[in-house]
Amino acid sequence: MGSLICERSIRLGMSDRDTIIAYWLLPALDHAARFQRVVDKLADQQCGVRFLPHLSFGSFLDNKPDLSGVLQLLCGLELRPTEVAETASFTMSLFVRFEPTEQLLQARCALEACPGFRTSRDFDPHISLCYGAPVNKGAIQREINALLDQPVLFDRLVATEISLPVESYDDIKLWQQRAEYPIESVS
Repeated sequence: MGSLICERSIRLGMSDRDTIIAYWLLPALDHAARFQRVVDKLADQQCGVRFLPHLSFGSFLDNKPDLSGVLQLLCGLELRPTEVAETASFTMSLFVRFEPTEQLLQARCALEACPGFRTSRDFDPHISLCYGAPVNKGAIQREINALLDQPVLFDRLVATEISLPVESYDDIKLWQQRAEYPIESVS
């Protein structure tokens, strides 16, 4: 991981259901299309839910942070995928992990400095390919592996309302995008 570590990170104390505004980095359209094809195929195999491929960047409980400095730091953000990995966690069952760059870590620190920032886990830059164990990833293993072949450009930050914890497809169906912030237009 990169050498920059932020000192300020407030852990989210969870009640039964907390609603947060999650800020996601979205790949540029041509990059997103490659991930979306894999996400859709895996979701169809699971009879699961299709979702936007995104890199979870940080979250807030109820305020709208001033993102201008964060967006400036994100201009031209391109990340190199390092591996396809799996865990037993529903929201990280199969994912592509990215090498964190100094640029990404500086932008994350700037986001963490915004009043109201909250997190429930360590920052691990990745794009989930499915939620819940994949049914037959072998059927599309070549497409999954191809996601590692080139760096991914990120050009948007979106705010999405999410109820935590996310433990089922029904939880994912409730996600609502609230705002979109283009990165490339910030000067």
